[in-house]
Amino acid sequence: MAALRSWLSRSVASFLRYRQRVPVAANLKKRCFSELIRPWHKTVAVGLGVTLCAVPIAQKSEPHSLSNEALMRRAVSLVTDSTSTFLSQTTYALIEAITEYTKAVYTLISLYRQYTNLLGKMNSQEEDEVWQVIIGARVEMTSKQQEYLKLETTWMTAVGLSEMAAEAAYQSGADQASITARNHIQLVKSQVQEVRQLSQKAETKLAEAQTEELRQKGQEAGGGEVVEPEPEAYLRED
Repeated sequence: MAALRSWLSRSVASFLRYRQRVPVAANLKKRCFSELIRPWHKTVAVGLGVTLCAVPIAQKSEPHSLSNEALMRRAVSLVTDSTSTFLSQTTYALIEAITEYTKAVYTLISLYRQYTNLLGKMNSQEEDEVWQVIIGARVEMTSKQQEYLKLETTWMTAVGLSEMAAEAAYQSGADQASITARNHIQLVKSQVQEVRQLSQKAETKLAEAQTEELRQKGQEAGGGEVVEPEPEAYLRED
């Protein structure tokens, strides 16, 4: 019995000592768990901050970023471009038409000179045939002249539009567009003037060929009188 009582006493004492150690271990476990989870919370907080910094923040757009003046300059620049394109196309068509007319004039000049050289060497039938060819060439020349005069009217309208667009660009502050438009106008005017001078030179030569043809006819008639040609309706009066 003494031995049993002694074993019970030791067992109770050991149990009591174990119970006193349990809270210490529990507190240690809590501290260890707290240490384990603390870096995770810090990592989440840091990661969340980086994520928020990486999200782009949209800047508020200005509803009136373009002023009325800027919009007007942009619009008038488009107008000058359009009128310049129209002027270029009409200039090309006019130059081509004047060139074709000038060729027709020189064709008629050649026929007049040939006819003049053959005066007195042809019979009446041959002379009539040659004269019919001359009449056909004159009709062709007149048709070419009417075509280029019609295009000339359109070209002058295009020049007027370009000049108004250049002035509008200047008034709107689009100086570069205005300068470009005016330079283009001067360029096409000089180009048209060059081909006009060539056609006028051809018309002068045609008048001389007609005068020579009439002079030869007068001499063939034996009168010796030089007959001046009447002004032709198809010749321009500049």
